[in-house]
Amino acid sequence: MSLLEVTDLQVEYASPRGAFKAVDGVSFSIERGEIFGLAGESGCGKSTTAFGISRLLRPPARLAGGRVLFDGQELTGMPELAFQAFRWSRMSVVLQSAMNNLNPVMRVGSQLTDVILAHEPGTSARDAWSRAESLLALVELPADRLRSYPHELSGGMRQRVVIAMSLALRPDLIIMDEPTTALDVVTQQGIVRRIVELKKELGFAVLFITHDLPLMLEICDRIGIMYAGKMAEIGRADRLLRGARHPYTQGLLRAFPSLTGPKVRIAGIPGSPPDLVSPPAGCRFQPRCAHAVAACSAAQPAMTAADAGGSVACHLYETEEAGHEPVAASRQR
Repeated sequence: MSLLEVTDLQVEYASPRGAFKAVDGVSFSIERGEIFGLAGESGCGKSTTAFGISRLLRPPARLAGGRVLFDGQELTGMPELAFQAFRWSRMSVVLQSAMNNLNPVMRVGSQLTDVILAHEPGTSARDAWSRAESLLALVELPADRLRSYPHELSGGMRQRVVIAMSLALRPDLIIMDEPTTALDVVTQQGIVRRIVELKKELGFAVLFITHDLPLMLEICDRIGIMYAGKMAEIGRADRLLRGARHPYTQGLLRAFPSLTGPKVRIAGIPGSPPDLVSPPAGCRFQPRCAHAVAACSAAQPAMTAADAGGSVACHLYETEEAGHEPVAASRQR
């Protein structure tokens, strides 16, 4: 059994122009100890998916359908008080912009011990403080930073504090939504390296969300590519790098320069993501897709199994009777 199983997740937003689904039928799973990445353009539904799983949605958003199983336990119907305890003990969340996630008028130590004491009320203040020191050590910060206020720390240090807080109760899964946003590349690399080391040391799984696809290809075991609220492709990171199937995934990969390979012209994806209030018929990517065929505007493609345990939602891979060559073959010419 997978640690996390998300099936047909749907998140709806109310708007003056009418309700629309920012996440529409997304399904994926995360195994124990795995780093699973979610990638895609801004507005594709990555963060909304994470908020739907962790039940952090606020109006005008609402969970409109789907199931979330955690270690076989149904989360979508769990009472709110029970889920509040579950959220930190079994599953925690690291959001982007650490300064906004820390209370500016509380010292770091008070915020770390508050998590421990709230969920383990029998813990003494001395033990909670000792555990807070250990948590800072895990993210390579000195213990004296417990007495600092958030504004006295650098952006990277604040992000490490938030990661330490997410580890306070040793959860099985940590959802990390853009954990290195607005940090310089040196600080980013240090934080990402430490996340990977802690994952190996403590054995937790990670749902890692970022716009940085090259970074994701480096650290993730598997990656899900989202487009316009739907999942376009899921596959092992090395398999996506060698031969992505979905034309959108291929376009994302072509948009990033290689630091070690030959010089190639960077090619963006033409057009813009669709309006989710009135999305195009059929495949939502077909107005921007150079490989679109008649079926693409007629029906939304279903996720179909591919080799190496991956899956792709593209009519080009559904049947051999489609009368065209697979995209993967056409790319090799």
